[in-house]
Amino acid sequence: MAIWDRFNAAIRSYCSLNRNREFALLCRRADESTRGALLDIGSGDGFWTERFARHFEASYGLEPDPQALRTAQKLHGARTRYIHGFAENLCFEDQAFDCVVSVSCFEHFRSAQAALHESFRVLKPGGKLAISVDSLLPDNSSKEFRSWHSKKYFVTEYFSEKRLTEMLVEAGFIVEHRHTRHLIASRFSARVRELYLRHPRSLLLLFPLLYLLVLAADAWGRQVPGQIVVMSARKPGLIRAEAQPALEFDPALTPA
Repeated sequence: MAIWDRFNAAIRSYCSLNRNREFALLCRRADESTRGALLDIGSGDGFWTERFARHFEASYGLEPDPQALRTAQKLHGARTRYIHGFAENLCFEDQAFDCVVSVSCFEHFRSAQAALHESFRVLKPGGKLAISVDSLLPDNSSKEFRSWHSKKYFVTEYFSEKRLTEMLVEAGFIVEHRHTRHLIASRFSARVRELYLRHPRSLLLLFPLLYLLVLAADAWGRQVPGQIVVMSARKPGLIRAEAQPALEFDPALTPA
C-alpha cells in the first residue's frame, strides 16, 4: 500500500505544468540559507517537503488537513517531522528556523498577511523566505476560469507581484526582487494550463507534449503576468555562520 501511495503522490506532483519549476526555483533560493532548520508551510502529502529536507539538518512540515498530514507522516516521516497547525498561528518559538518555504499555499489562507508576520517571527535574523503563489489576474485568465479555480481549490485571494511585495514589506522582510520569477507567463501557456486543470485525467497521456509546449511558450511567447509568481525575501540581520543546534519542538505549543 505504501508503494502505491508513493506512486500516486509522485504522479500528482510531477504531472503538473508548473509545480516542478516552482520547486526548482524555491529550492535554489532555500539553498542560499544556512543549512540548519527548515519549515515548509502547507506541506500536504510531504512529497515536496521531503525533497526540500535533503538540504537541511532538521525539517518540519506544517499542514492543517489531517488526511494529508497522515499521508506525509506515513510516507516521509523518517526524515521530516509533520505537525498539524495553521500558518496564521505557528506553533514554534521565535527565530527557530533558517528557512521557511511554501509551494502555492498562501492563496488558501484565511489571512496571508498574518501568515507572513508569523513566518517573519519564526525566522532567524538573515533567514530566508521562499514562496510561490497563484496569481490569476485579468491579464492572464478569464473571469470565468478564476471563478471556477477559486471554488475548486478554495482560494481566498490571488496575488499580483505588487500586492505580494507590499505584504512582504509590511511583515518586515527585505524582498529579493532580482529573484522574482513568473511561470505560465504567456497567453498560450495559460490556456494550456487552464485546459489541463479542467481535464487532468483525459489529458494525462498528453502531459509530456503539453509540458514542452508550455516551456516553449513561456520562453518565446508573448509575455503576460504569470499565473504563478515565485518570490523570495529575507529577514534583516546577519546570518550566523556557526552550526546551529537542532530545533527543539514542544508539542504543548501546538494549537488545539
